[in-house]
Amino acid sequence: MFDVIDIGGAKLIFSRRNGFKTASVGVFINAGARHENKRIKGIAHFLEHMVFKGSKKYSYRAIKRQIEGRGGLLNGFTSQETTAYYSQCLSKNVYKNMNILLDMVFFPSLDPKEMRKERNVVLEEVKMHNDLPSIRAGILLDRLLWEGHPLGEEVIGYMDTIVNIKREDLNQFRHKFYTSRNVIIVCVADCDKDKLADKIADKLIKANGRSVRFKTHPPLPLARIGISTEEKEINQAHICVGFRGPSYRSKERFAAELLHIVLGANMSSRLFEEIREKRGLCYDVSTEVRKFRDSGAFCIHAGLDANNIIIALKNIFKQIHLVKTKKISASELNRAKDYILGQIIMGMEKPEGRMFYLADSYLALRKIYTQEELVSLIRKINSKDIMLLANRIFDFKKICVSCVSGSVKNAENKIKDLINSNIS
Repeated sequence: MFDVIDIGGAKLIFSRRNGFKTASVGVFINAGARHENKRIKGIAHFLEHMVFKGSKKYSYRAIKRQIEGRGGLLNGFTSQETTAYYSQCLSKNVYKNMNILLDMVFFPSLDPKEMRKERNVVLEEVKMHNDLPSIRAGILLDRLLWEGHPLGEEVIGYMDTIVNIKREDLNQFRHKFYTSRNVIIVCVADCDKDKLADKIADKLIKANGRSVRFKTHPPLPLARIGISTEEKEINQAHICVGFRGPSYRSKERFAAELLHIVLGANMSSRLFEEIREKRGLCYDVSTEVRKFRDSGAFCIHAGLDANNIIIALKNIFKQIHLVKTKKISASELNRAKDYILGQIIMGMEKPEGRMFYLADSYLALRKIYTQEELVSLIRKINSKDIMLLANRIFDFKKICVSCVSGSVKNAENKIKDLINSNIS
């Protein structure tokens, strides 16, 4: 399925896909927003932007033309724990694309003129996030779930921190974290593994290969109810409900995924059926499992008329109580297992999906489960396991609720009263 190869401290994870004409390659940095200094919050994301603005060998125009001009795609992202740069391409272009990605990541030009322009781009992204009520409700929820901890801060940073980031700050962050020993390179392609490894080694010889020492501190346990409301001129209210959940390294993470599927992952889920189909209260209602290496969360989101906030929350809470008190039927559990396994298998059939699976697993666990191992782990989970998890995480004394609406008058008191009525 895959090989893990050490190249000067960097790890190459290679998965050969014989006969595939398309490929995915990615460079994943083992650092993200939670590793930042508060003074320069958003620097990991800002640096990600700047990496695309050119390297010592390639201008930003050349980067795009070399990849897109050969039929490929180029992208990147910054999360709390990872920064990634990746490309989808034809298999015959793998070596070229990998060379460009590594040059971007390890030898960015960080041109001051481009930095001035890109800072404005990032500031516009911050404004966009603050203007979108569904994202804004999620931001407020994160602050409640991880109050006083980096996980509760925004990945993209804030207006007043981004304007203060200097070129030397970018270089210091890059020199600390963008080292060969802190990177995972993933390739899913029909190509020669040894030839690829040699080309990567040639590029990494000049890169910083020193060891990286940094610590992250886990968040303190959540110990109280959290409610946050914000008024915006919008036609629809957005509510988020959150509880702390299993981390990426928890043995309960697959049970959490099954609970997510039962409650709100798709159109067959209980919340979709109850809130949208049966009652017509909203267009969108869904759940999400957030996983970090030392923490996690189970979140619920709905967008609906402000007059229906409390009735929607009542029905959401009702479904939460049901999974805590009544075992999921064998047929419903089997459907959830088939759904998650179907999503995993279909995802790994695609080069990009396989690339992300390999990277995420190795970065978080230093272990990559085979497809057969995943099937076995998920098939072993029973209704009692899910019920025990639901009772552990769905504690109404530690619930967090955020709401962004055109009118929030008395909303916080009503939500608090509703929560208190659900505490046994």
